[in-house]
Amino acid sequence: MSFYDEDKVIEAIEKCSRCVVNVSTVKLYHDYFYTTVPVKGMGSGAIIDSIGYILTNNHVIEGAKEITVTLANGRTLPGVLKGMCSETDTALIKVNEKNLPTVKLGDSDNLRVGQRVFAVGNPFGLVG
Repeated sequence: MSFYDEDKVIEAIEKCSRCVVNVSTVKLYHDYFYTTVPVKGMGSGAIIDSIGYILTNNHVIEGAKEITVTLANGRTLPGVLKGMCSETDTALIKVNEKNLPTVKLGDSDNLRVGQRVFAVGNPFGLVG
């Protein structure tokens, strides 16, 4: 007995994957000798608006001096922080691009215990 239609799951993940991005950051820290040291970081995000708004985690971009977004097709774009909330660990980044595919966000108020959910991300910058 199957609990879900595998083809529908695969179709949903393939559709969603086009909207997932890698978020790379550079943060500046001071070492023991007060030398400024750039430290790279990575995380994941999702395109939520076709004109370039991307939802990511606050902990990914917090303190970043440089943000670079890599799209599913491998293109890289500079990102600009538009807003962040440490309480909900969310942040909004904007890239200068139009006609991007967007992810459809669900409504967590409509979830039920035992229902399947899937997380799709690209925190390591792998394209393929």
